[in-house]
Amino acid sequence: MSVNEETPAAAVETQWLDTRRTWEDRLERLGPKVWHLGTIAVLEAAHEDPLLRQLYPYTSHCHVHFSSTTRFPYEVAVPFVIPLPDGRFRVRDRLVEIAEVATAAEAVALVVAHAPPGLRLAATGLPMNA
Repeated sequence: MSVNEETPAAAVETQWLDTRRTWEDRLERLGPKVWHLGTIAVLEAAHEDPLLRQLYPYTSHCHVHFSSTTRFPYEVAVPFVIPLPDGRFRVRDRLVEIAEVATAAEAVALVVAHAPPGLRLAATGLPMNA
């Protein structure tokens, strides 16, 4: 099965592995920057949660996002997490800050608490030119 024919579940699991590996590689190359450690901590905590584990994770500027589609343009269904320089975590949606918390686990719990009801496994997204 080619990447283009990959099932949504396989695409989600591959993305979890690849995203985590990317951040671990950055940590190894650049040293223990607080943002790298925070991003990895959020990815680890989120992967432990059954709801978030079924979404497609992606990062931008160390922010951890979760999509209900597996291709760009992503459909953001839940809030995202921003690791902060002081080791804390900010949880926000597109428009408002939800909270700042001390741990990645607390941040993930807030993301899950703000998830819409009935959220399911990420679906194959449509490319922008479709």
